[in-house]
Amino acid sequence: MSDDTETYSLDAQPESTEDSEESPGDEEARGVPIPEEHVGAFVAEAFEDAERSTTWAEVVDAMVASAARDDWAELSAVEQTVEVLRRAAEYDRRATDELERIPTNRAEPTPEIRSSFEEAKRLRRNADAFRDGVAAAYAEGRIDDEELVAAVERSEFDTTQIARREDALESVTAVYDFDFRPYGGTLFDEDQSADDGGGVDPDVPETF
Repeated sequence: MSDDTETYSLDAQPESTEDSEESPGDEEARGVPIPEEHVGAFVAEAFEDAERSTTWAEVVDAMVASAARDDWAELSAVEQTVEVLRRAAEYDRRATDELERIPTNRAEPTPEIRSSFEEAKRLRRNADAFRDGVAAAYAEGRIDDEELVAAVERSEFDTTQIARREDALESVTAVYDFDFRPYGGTLFDEDQSADDGGGVDPDVPETF
């Protein structure tokens, strides 16, 4: 029987270091069949961070310098969303790099290690807040289903980067018993433990 649904998988899991046996169909089973007319809502829900209430306006204020607002306004809704998602992905990469540079063979964290960890948390917080802002833009009707899906595809969004970020975070916190806020989005389902929450605090100035 023909199935007209598209399969989207936004629930990437961090790769396990445990030995595991998967059947040939396990990889495909991770995809969630979503009727095409509901894909935008599914993506927006995946981007939404239950621990935040970021608005689109807050993201724009944080990301776009005053001198660039006219140029920003000339972009389409898709182009603006692509820029936000790419910036969020860049924050993910920078947070991951920061965490993976932290040595995990020390008995106690040095001031430098604590500083790197705080910077990684800041970058992680920004990435999650930016995607939460995209979810808010969808809820506010600033971007529709087709536009959101197009923006996700054009930004080459990849949940594996978020999974890698969270793996690196878990490795560091396990060694030094640091606190961090659990990941609040639904892009993948992992039990994590505590972070200071909220707010967008990107580099200044932020221009697109």
